[in-house]
Amino acid sequence: MEPLHGIRIIEVTTNASGPLATGILADQGADVIRLETIGSGDPSRHVGGTRGGVSAYNAQLNRNKRSMAVDLKNPLLREPLLRLIRTADVFVQNSRPGALDRYGFGYEALHAENPTLIYLSISGFGSTGPAAHQRVYDPIIQSVAGFAAAQGAGGDPALVRTIASDKVAALTASQAISASLLARARGLVSGHHVELSMLDASLQFLWPEVFWNHSFVGEEGVTRKPLISDFYRLLPTLDGFVALIVVGDTEFKGACRGLGIEPLFDDPRFRTLSDRFARYADLFAEFALASQHLSTADVVARMDHEGVPCARVNSLDEVITDERVTHRDSVFEYEDPRAGRMRQARPAAIFDGEPNGIRRPAPALGEHTDELLAASGCSASEIAALRAAGAVA
Repeated sequence: MEPLHGIRIIEVTTNASGPLATGILADQGADVIRLETIGSGDPSRHVGGTRGGVSAYNAQLNRNKRSMAVDLKNPLLREPLLRLIRTADVFVQNSRPGALDRYGFGYEALHAENPTLIYLSISGFGSTGPAAHQRVYDPIIQSVAGFAAAQGAGGDPALVRTIASDKVAALTASQAISASLLARARGLVSGHHVELSMLDASLQFLWPEVFWNHSFVGEEGVTRKPLISDFYRLLPTLDGFVALIVVGDTEFKGACRGLGIEPLFDDPRFRTLSDRFARYADLFAEFALASQHLSTADVVARMDHEGVPCARVNSLDEVITDERVTHRDSVFEYEDPRAGRMRQARPAAIFDGEPNGIRRPAPALGEHTDELLAASGCSASEIAALRAAGAVA
């Protein structure tokens, strides 16, 4: 099932926040058209593992899409692109605020051409304010929003070693687009502008547990409760690490039995849930003294027997072969015409029991330029003239 079949999205986006947002929707059936810069295209084409001119990073973000290579500043291209935009349901961009307005592709200009168009803008810090002009990448937002502080858990700050703020913004954007399409279908709105900042998306994502000590105004100086990040610890084993977490009394006693440290039942430091939360570092130090003498498989089996949440810490290689991943076909293989056999994560949402896959691999830069211009009414001679003028490639 492709719930967004028939929805057309045009994007002028780079790297991750925009492409991942539209990529989720492309996986769900939307016709997504990328407008990329002539020559270099999206920077994601040039980073990470590559084969046959295909970047694995770009291939995951931009499968099921089409690509046009264009020079948005070239006035000869404006009318052909406007004809294409008039057929679109959604336009997505993550340029710095005001950049596309200078080329005539801002919200007001496109809304005048297509009154029902949903126009979504992703920025780092928003379209106004002291940082609106700043160039932004994921680590900058992580640092400002609190990711780095939370990872430090009271010690030195540390970045999440993945593009967490980009991905949170992308997930938020894809949901906002879906909500806007629903609102339009219900007649609640026509075309409108949706603004989303990476900072706001990250704060919304972090707030429930990272900022629970900052939620009650006027209590900033009172004793603070430990954060969930304080409980996120790994236990060493003879041959690796396990993730283990205990919350209730049943899990606490099960972990103690599994590790052979039943005397902790009566340790006054850990008698109640509140006691354990207040001294979680001490509790895990006791657990580690026992777990480091057991194999990973033994600890996992013991915890499973006791009903305690526990898992081996997988290497990246082990993730792919983990039976919980293979059972669900969560990672699948397909044939890319340029890169050969490839492996990717399956679209996560399963509609009506039928997983969605790949209708088309991520496009080569400008692979569909002629096809889309022709569909918008350009003749072969007009396309040739645009190419000669450097407006398209």
